Amino acid sequence: MNKEIYILVAICVLTFLIGHKLKQKLSNPEPKKLTKRGKKTKNNVALSPLASRRKEKLKVIFLYLQLILVFGLLIFMIPALSRDILANNHDNYQNLILRILIVAFAAYILFIGFLQLRKPPEK
Repeated sequence: MNKEIYILVAICVLTFLIGHKLKQKLSNPEPKKLTKRGKKTKNNVALSPLASRRKEKLKVIFLYLQLILVFGLLIFMIPALSRDILANNHDNYQNLILRILIVAFAAYILFIGFLQLRKPPEK
């Protein structure tokens, strides 16, 4: 296989891992039990809607970035996939199968991402 395929697979795995870590950090944790300690609880309750709006904005921004990266990957892989399909010598099926999987995975991520963006915000 070409070196570019290894680099592309490594970039895909790295992007997936970074996205997974960001999703874990930005997910809503379980609500903590409020204890009565005077002024601190009032300040924390007042800041929580602002912090949740920031997290929602960050989630949307990261989702847009993810979709842009995956779309770029798809644009990069479609010519290579068509070149593999149209090639007369089908001796190397590994590249063809790998590129089909990458394009299918990228298309799936784009579809799911667009569905998440189109989802109305929860109130």
